[in-house]
Amino acid sequence: MEQAYSTASRLRWICVCGLAISVYSLYVKMKLKEDKNYRPMCDVNENISCSLVFKSGYGDGFGLANITQVNAPNGAIGCIFYIMYFLSSFFNHRWLCLFQLIICTLTLLLCVYLGFLLLFVFYDCCLVCVTIYFIHTWLFQEVLRRYRRLYM
Repeated sequence: MEQAYSTASRLRWICVCGLAISVYSLYVKMKLKEDKNYRPMCDVNENISCSLVFKSGYGDGFGLANITQVNAPNGAIGCIFYIMYFLSSFFNHRWLCLFQLIICTLTLLLCVYLGFLLLFVFYDCCLVCVTIYFIHTWLFQEVLRRYRRLYM
């Protein structure tokens, strides 16, 4: 029981980190829309720039708006995602843990897709994006660990 509690605590901590980065991403996206001269902290130089990515078509709906009809900013989707994971971490139902694992796996594949775009389409390093990829990988590992501890 103690291990399950510590796994849930780590899961919540990861969600808080992901939510913080998602909120910052959303803030930068909004500031870039209202002020063309705004330079966020994540813009270090021309090769390390988050504003380039946030201003692109991939900054809304993960660039999949034509397929999914989701056109919300990625930061807003991330906020909803991490809040839902945080709230669901309070329950230990097998089906919920399995659902978390499946969704986390699919969104990890989405991170691989976005990382590919970052490297080979934008030729850029977005610090916010890379941080989210790291947090999401950490989340996947923790969700998998939680599922194994509770149900295997």
